[in-house]
Parts: sequence; C-alpha cells; structure tokens
Amino acid sequence: METSAQARKVVLVVEDDEAIGQLIADAISDEPGYCAIHVAAPAAAIEATKHVTPDVMVVDVRLPGMSGFELYDRLKRDPRTSKVPVLFETASGAEALSEFRRRGIATYIKKPFDLNVVVAYVKRLASGPSAGSPLASARPRRA
Repeated sequence: METSAQARKVVLVVEDDEAIGQLIADAISDEPGYCAIHVAAPAAAIEATKHVTPDVMVVDVRLPGMSGFELYDRLKRDPRTSKVPVLFETASGAEALSEFRRRGIATYIKKPFDLNVVVAYVKRLASGPSAGSPLASARPRRA
C-alpha cells in the first residue's frame, strides 16, 4: 500500500509576492493528494529542484534577479526538470505573450486570477494531457 507521501503530487510555486505565493500554495495543498511548496526567488526554485523533482511548477513571469522565462529555460536544459509542466502567471501584456509564443508555451494565466482556475490547471498538468478540461473539478475560490 502506498503512503500518502508517495501518492502526493508535488507542486513548486515560484512567486515573489509572499501573500500571493502562499495563497496559491495553500489552495493547491488543500486538494487531496497534492503538496505545494512556495519559494520567492528563482535561485530558491533551482535549489529546491536539486532535492525534489516537482510534478508541476507555477511560475510568475516577473521575478527578482531572473525572469520566469529565464528560470523556465534553465529548467528545460536540466534533464531532471526538462519534462516538468509549467503554469505561468503574469500581469504583463503583449511582451509576455510574445515570449510565450516564442517558447511554445500555451499554459498561462493572467493576474488577477481565480484560484479555482489555478488549481484546476495544476491538477490537469499533474495528470497529463488526457486529463480533460481545466475547469472540470472547479470549486469557487477567489484570490
């Protein structure tokens, strides 16, 4: 029989706004079978991935010292994290959208967002491409 730790999906939330990052991590951790870890900086995210390979990452585009895109590029070059799905969050406009297109990134949400949508996307990404609509298991919850 699996222990709950083995069955849990690990989600790494990289968000420099402490309140938003903790809100996202708490909402994900509230879901059965999920454990979210919040870090505020890209360097902390890189360090965390040396110890645990997340099932999904939620990454803010604008981060101190290194953009979310630069972090994404570094993670994609590392064989241990190259296949980890990433959900980006952004308050940015057209410049972020062109970066998403350039990298072939289709999964992002705009701030302000509904926490319910974030959780649904994370669950879909953690389950793979055949999991269906991101809104299938939605419960009302606001950021």
